[in-house]
Amino acid sequence: MDVNELIAKIELRSKQYAEDHHVRRDDDWFLLKIQEEFGELTQKYLMLTDRARQKEMSKEEIRKDLEYEFADLFCQIILFGEHNNIDLLKNVQEKWLKHLR
Repeated sequence: MDVNELIAKIELRSKQYAEDHHVRRDDDWFLLKIQEEFGELTQKYLMLTDRARQKEMSKEEIRKDLEYEFADLFCQIILFGEHNNIDLLKNVQEKWLKHLR
């Protein structure tokens, strides 16, 4: 799957989720969801590194949740970019990849 196909599928799933759960995806929602998911990722990281309660979860369960929260954060960042007409590939090339040696 290429990046544009992945982005389209993320967008479709987000629209389906919003429809199923009566969520209004307005301008604020896209940014606030990034914050929410970053908080959840942080919580799992702290649990994994023994700096927060493990809530009777095994290290393997926490690690899997960490990976899922990372995916959630990634997808919310993609959605924010799509909502704000940010060309991810163009900007990565201009900001990051131009410095490759």
